[in-house]
Amino acid sequence: MKKNWHYYAQIFLIVAFCTQLSAQFADDVYDKYTSVGQLGLAVTNFGVLGNGWNKIDGRIQPSCMYKQNTEILREQVEHFSYAGLWIGGKVNGERRVSTAIVDGVFESGQEGFEFFANSNIQIQSSISSTSLDSMAQYYSPYAVSHQDFTMDFKDYGTIPTDDYGIPNHTPLGIDVHLESYAWNFSFADAFVILNYTIKNASNETIKDIYGGMWMDASVANMNYTSTYEPGGGFTWYDNLDGYDQTTDDAGFTRDIAYQYDADGDDGWAESYIGVSFLGGTV
Repeated sequence: MKKNWHYYAQIFLIVAFCTQLSAQFADDVYDKYTSVGQLGLAVTNFGVLGNGWNKIDGRIQPSCMYKQNTEILREQVEHFSYAGLWIGGKVNGERRVSTAIVDGVFESGQEGFEFFANSNIQIQSSISSTSLDSMAQYYSPYAVSHQDFTMDFKDYGTIPTDDYGIPNHTPLGIDVHLESYAWNFSFADAFVILNYTIKNASNETIKDIYGGMWMDASVANMNYTSTYEPGGGFTWYDNLDGYDQTTDDAGFTRDIAYQYDADGDDGWAESYIGVSFLGGTV
């Protein structure tokens, strides 16, 4: 069984994890985020997106921020703390689900935090001219976008049946390859495409397989009410969710799950986060 899932996140503006793992795992990488466009999305090599607004080496980095490259504080809106891949299926009639993250679980080895890094994060870029962009240092003729991140992770330990001591975790025995694509074009700088390839590494057949994305969406602006300051905190309690099934003039059905801040926090949080499944093949 080999299955591809494509995940697409688009922001509309009204238009440290530490693990104690043995040598069979790669080191966790949690300090990378898309930087070429206006959407700053933190990407890890263990299935988690976002950084929970934790400082990385003492620095504040985007979790899912739009716009990131602006000096206008009202436009620097964060959209989620964490998100992550969920994969489920049946093995010998038994339902199994492997999750990158669930609500309230943030440490490796806990139930719900069930993927392990299997490679570093590689960066490559389609930008070749150093006079135009510093991303040219990562130039590759094989790059898809202006900033590609590629990485691998898995839901098992030494062998596909090894749960590595995670409570209530029965691995599917899958290897996941993730490629993220970001651009700096003005018409394409508000979204990141995530391209997942899931491979069955076990000797068992996985039936009725499903892929999903869990997300703790929280639309708010750190410059309005900062969670980094004593007494501060996000004002996400009036955030509302929806699902857009409308069709545009070209006949494209949007199918976008979205969230927004109901009152816009006095103009400090007026953008939306949207997530859409782009398709897949078996």
